[in-house]
Amino acid sequence: MKLTLPKLLVLPLLLWGQQAAAQETAKELADIQKQSIEYASPGVRGMGKSRGIVIGYERLPQFDFESESDDPEVGNGRARVRRHNKFSVRALAPVMNKPKTKLILGIDHSFEEFNFENVTPVSYSLYNNLEDKNLKSLGLQLAFLHSPNEVNFYLVRAKAELNGDYTRDNISISDYLKTTIDVAYGWKRSPGFAWGVGFQLGYTFGRRRLYPGILYNRTFNDKWGVESIFPANARLRYNVSEKTLLYTGYRIEGASYNMFAGDPPLSQFNDIELRRTDIKGLLRLEQEIYDFLWFAVEGGFRQYYRHRVFDEVGSRDWLIKNSLAGAGYIGVELYAVPPRKLLERSQNR
Repeated sequence: MKLTLPKLLVLPLLLWGQQAAAQETAKELADIQKQSIEYASPGVRGMGKSRGIVIGYERLPQFDFESESDDPEVGNGRARVRRHNKFSVRALAPVMNKPKTKLILGIDHSFEEFNFENVTPVSYSLYNNLEDKNLKSLGLQLAFLHSPNEVNFYLVRAKAELNGDYTRDNISISDYLKTTIDVAYGWKRSPGFAWGVGFQLGYTFGRRRLYPGILYNRTFNDKWGVESIFPANARLRYNVSEKTLLYTGYRIEGASYNMFAGDPPLSQFNDIELRRTDIKGLLRLEQEIYDFLWFAVEGGFRQYYRHRVFDEVGSRDWLIKNSLAGAGYIGVELYAVPPRKLLERSQNR
C-alpha cells in the first residue's frame, strides 16, 4: 500500500494517542489497585471488633492480706479483705482514619477499693489508708498506627495517667503523674497472621522499667486463633459464631499508685508509693447483644506476684512487703463497637 504524505503525518499522531490512552488506562488501574490495597495492621481475621466505649466491673471475694516491715515503728500487720472491687470506663475514638495512617485518642477512668473486716483507727496504718481512700487512675492516651504497605506496620502509643489516692480537693498533676510508652514494629504475613517486636516503658511489673514484647496474632482456621503480646498476655480464641467468642489464657497486670499517708506511723513518710503486679488465669465469653452493643463476662484466678509499699516515690527499697492470698474473680463488661453498616460503608469506599 502506498502511503501519501498526509497519512505519514497522521500515523505518528495516532500512535502517540494510543500510547497516551494506554498510559492513562494503566494509571487508572494503578489507582484502583491502590484503593483496593489492604494496608497492614496487627489485627487478623476472626478477632473481636474494635471497641469504642467500655464499662467494666470486677470483684474479688474474701482473701487474706499480710504485711511485714523491717521498720519497727511500722511493724507487721494482718487482716482479712471482705471484698476488692474495681470499676472502669474507657472511650476510644479515631482522630485520623486514613488507609495508611490512623490516630486514636483514648480516655479512661478507673478506681479500686479495699474493704477490710474489723478495721479501726488503731489498726495497721496501711489498711486504714486503703480503707479510707480509693486508688484512682485517670488516663489520656494517643495511639499512632502507620502502614506503608501491605506487609509492614508501625505502632506507637503514649499514655499519661494520674494514679493515686487523690480526691477533688488535693489532686496535683506533678504528685500523681505516671507515663507509659509502647513502641512496636510488625509484619502482616497474611490476613490471618501478624507478628511484631517492640518494647514498653511502663509499670506492668510494678516499677517503671523498659520491657521487651513480642506480638503474635494468628488465626488457624474458621474456629481457632491465638492473640498474644508476650510476656504480658496470651489468649487462645474460639469463634463459636460471628456473634460469640470464647477465650482462655493469662494476663499480667501491674500498676503504681502514689499515696498520701495521713495516719501514723506512715504519716512520717508523707508520700509513699504502692506497686503491684498480679497474674490472672482466665476464661472469657464475649457475646453480641445488638448490632453495635456487646457484653463480656470473665472469670478466673488472680494471684498477686508482687505487692510492695515504698517510703519514697521511685525508691528501690521497700518499706512494707505485702502478701495477698490468691483468689477467684469475676468481671463483666458492656461495650460498644462500630455498627455493621458503618463498617460495610468504609470497606466499599
